Amino acid sequence: MGTEYPSKSAGIEGAPRDFDYRQYLTEEEAQIVDNAVLMLKADNVDQWAVLTSFYLREISCSKQARILGKQTTEITKILLAAECFIRGYIIELFSKVA
Repeated sequence: MGTEYPSKSAGIEGAPRDFDYRQYLTEEEAQIVDNAVLMLKADNVDQWAVLTSFYLREISCSKQARILGKQTTEITKILLAAECFIRGYIIELFSKVA
């Protein structure tokens, strides 16, 4: 899905890009995250759609809520559940970053 690749990882909007504090993933680690995202799609396509819309298409939770006729808090909860699903699959594979 690409959500974990350095070219699409989240940064702070407006922050200078000359020094990047993000921890980049190796290709193997990125593949593990991709597989977790695919497992999410198989498990809950609604959560997958919200997650990929937010991270890949950069569609905010409030905009997704307007499009779907839902409240922003509802979409935010779906996104959180999707992120927790992914984290559950990858947490033991990556060292904790301070």
